[in-house]
Amino acid sequence: MAWYPNASKMELQPESDDQPAIRPTQLIFHSIAAAWTPRRTYEFWRDSTNLESHFGVGYDGSTAQYIGTETRADANYLANRRGDGSGAVSVETASNDDASDPWTPAQVRTLIEIGVWMHQHHGIPLRICRSHDDPGFGFHRLYSPWADGGTDCPGDARVAQFYGEVFPGIVAAANGQTPTTTDPKGDDMPYTRAEYSGDTLTLERNTWTPVEINGADLYPGAQSYSGTVYLTLTTPSGIVIQGRFYHQAEDGRRWDGPIIERIATSGSSFVDFTHAGFVSSGESVRFEMTSSEDATVTARRVAGLYWK
Repeated sequence: MAWYPNASKMELQPESDDQPAIRPTQLIFHSIAAAWTPRRTYEFWRDSTNLESHFGVGYDGSTAQYIGTETRADANYLANRRGDGSGAVSVETASNDDASDPWTPAQVRTLIEIGVWMHQHHGIPLRICRSHDDPGFGFHRLYSPWADGGTDCPGDARVAQFYGEVFPGIVAAANGQTPTTTDPKGDDMPYTRAEYSGDTLTLERNTWTPVEINGADLYPGAQSYSGTVYLTLTTPSGIVIQGRFYHQAEDGRRWDGPIIERIATSGSSFVDFTHAGFVSSGESVRFEMTSSEDATVTARRVAGLYWK
């Protein structure tokens, strides 16, 4: 089996050993319809389903590989493994819940890099697949035999990016040229945020409490981000601390990210919560937390990268 050197290896077992070998001839891009990091995607496939992909790419471009590229994965229906032993390699990418957002600039760069490696390592030809079993590059909804029952994946915005940025970028980079990409969402280089607050905050038992760090919006003006909230707390022994990022719209609507859980020790505890996401127009990125018993936050810090 083959492993992409620029990905974190998070091998899924028993699938990695038990599933049959393939001769990779296609690379197919997906959206997972969840704003997950590669590790959260790994945990989902490990614990909840055996319908996995080979790769996962976060909003910040971070990459994990779960199955070797010469072993079957199950995200491409009839393209997973054909009778002649050929099969497709699949790349899941973080997205919003309905997979309507575009890939971030960091995701586009990573998809191009994976595509170039697949061309160089496995000989995937530099063309868009001309049929469901033709070698080349594609996206999940391109051919119905790739999706049981049909799909809109990876979404209209990302299909446009595949044709306009990702596939041309793969061809250019594979030929030793610098890919030319357009970013309709703004700047390609990330901004950094590192803010600290020593203000105390009381957490009431089983009550979600907003955490502000020099303002409620953790990444002002962001359209995508990858960041961490760090907290120092005074707590009873062994209480459960939960935190989640959420996006607050101007009209009061909100999108809640996944709940992240930590166990605190007695006295002074240090916990951290990491998330990556895409921010729709008019939304701000916020954070809230709750605890199983009363506790006190004695210091808080936010750090990370974001793109405008």
